[in-house]
Amino acid sequence: MKKGFTLVELLGVITLLAIIAVIVMPTVSDTLNKSKEKTLKEQKQTIITAAKRWGTDNTQKLPDTSCDIKVDSLKTEGYLSSKKEIKDPTTGNKMDGCVRITKDPSYNQYKYTYVETCGGNIC
Repeated sequence: MKKGFTLVELLGVITLLAIIAVIVMPTVSDTLNKSKEKTLKEQKQTIITAAKRWGTDNTQKLPDTSCDIKVDSLKTEGYLSSKKEIKDPTTGNKMDGCVRITKDPSYNQYKYTYVETCGGNIC
């Protein structure tokens, strides 16, 4: 009585595993990408929430039109945790953009939007 597998049986198992991998990989990859996008959206919302708290504490610095508050400034002033670097999960790059604070004159309220590049008036 022989023990073990024949070469044909091993090739059959390897082929079957390869077919399963080809079927499963796009689904796994899509799930990972969606998870990274969701995490990025949550990180941006956390940064915006920190900017809103900053705006509440610094009403005298809020603009008549618009200004940007840097993520690093929010960290320095204690509105964001400065223990670790905030990274974009989709690229791995540091998130060092700004939150653009824009006054909406029709409602006399401020709109907060995360932007990748700071520009113009810094708060």
